[in-house]
Amino acid sequence: MKTASLKTRVTAAILALLVVVLAGVVAAVTIAYRSSLDRDLRHQLRVAATEFRYAPANETTKVLVSNLSRQGIAVEFEPGSGALPGDKLADSGEPPVKVGSAIRRRGSLVVLDQVLPDGAHVTLTASNSRIGHAVRRLLAIEIAVALVSLALAGLVIGRVTRTALRPLEQVSQTAARIAGGETSERLQPTRADTELGSMAAAFDRMVDALAAAVSDAKQAEETMRRFVADASHELRTPVAALQASAETLLREQPDRPRRDTIEATLARDAARLGNLVDDLLGLARLEAQQPGRPEPIEFGVLARAAIARSEHETSGTRISLTRDVAVHVRGDPEALSRLMRNLLDNALTATGPGGRIDVHVTAYGDQARISVSDDGPGVPSSDRERIFDRFARLTPNDAAGTGLGLAIARRIAHQHDGDLTCDLVDHGARFTLRLPLAKAPAAP
Repeated sequence: MKTASLKTRVTAAILALLVVVLAGVVAAVTIAYRSSLDRDLRHQLRVAATEFRYAPANETTKVLVSNLSRQGIAVEFEPGSGALPGDKLADSGEPPVKVGSAIRRRGSLVVLDQVLPDGAHVTLTASNSRIGHAVRRLLAIEIAVALVSLALAGLVIGRVTRTALRPLEQVSQTAARIAGGETSERLQPTRADTELGSMAAAFDRMVDALAAAVSDAKQAEETMRRFVADASHELRTPVAALQASAETLLREQPDRPRRDTIEATLARDAARLGNLVDDLLGLARLEAQQPGRPEPIEFGVLARAAIARSEHETSGTRISLTRDVAVHVRGDPEALSRLMRNLLDNALTATGPGGRIDVHVTAYGDQARISVSDDGPGVPSSDRERIFDRFARLTPNDAAGTGLGLAIARRIAHQHDGDLTCDLVDHGARFTLRLPLAKAPAAP
């Protein structure tokens, strides 16, 4: 990017244009003035020649020659033999005399040759040195006026350019203040439909976007810091439990059945640690990328598969599925299956053996709605949003889950342009998933 002074470049360009214009004007005026003087001189010679044609001879001709001499016109007069009818000399046998005049240049002189009706020959000579002098004087005046005009124009252009470029100085000063920490500074143009207004508006939008990006980055950094701290805290407990169980086995070498109890505890803590690490990795992947290639999904089929898996892993809990119509959505089947499993696992944890879970799949307007209800203790109104936070648990001593399942489920819903909420109900808990409906795939 060229960084030469814009003021200097604009001033130089305008002055160069003025020089060209003034040079053209001076040349045109000078040429016109010279042509006018030359025409006047020729007219003066023709008028003098006309006076000779109609002036009587002898003394009058001498007076006329004297007057013309005072006007700067030299006269050479050669008298003729007298005028004859028909411009012919009687009985002379000579050709007729051609009456008329002609003007020609001879060096710096203008010469008019004229033949009078009586055969007299008049030569009128005038110098055009006065024309050259007058033209040079005019040219000097024009050049002086042009130089003065250029000087004044330079001053005016400089002042006007400084005033015109003042908004750019304001942009530079505002940018410097923003760089200095005053991030709330903006140009706020009065009009956005002009060149400078459009630039100022674009500058404000850029600064707003940068401020938003900085805010998002700070928020992401804070979220990551909190996530790492929470993850470290959550990992510390199962790791400490594993370490304690292992140390007990190694140090005490207990006999059965206590040894079997410690080994079962060790296996349970290892499984919990594995689930926690798996959820942490899954949440990290969700934060880092979008879901996979979307595919058409009949959500009732997906829900039935998730229910079958949950029923296989648990016993004593009744899970029912109801569908009004076939509900089709577009999304990542693996991610949506995990979302459904997380909702079912959360409900299973809340109800315990002998509980009841109802899954309802329906379409409402342009949305697919999937609700998972349980008859567990429910969720207090004050915690209906908090339970979607990472590592959130309703009771501090609840160690049944990792505290990440609902956070992962909501994140998947948001990535599919949907939402997951905990509804206010009289008994138990109900979670509702809303996703955009998709057209049913055509039958093969």
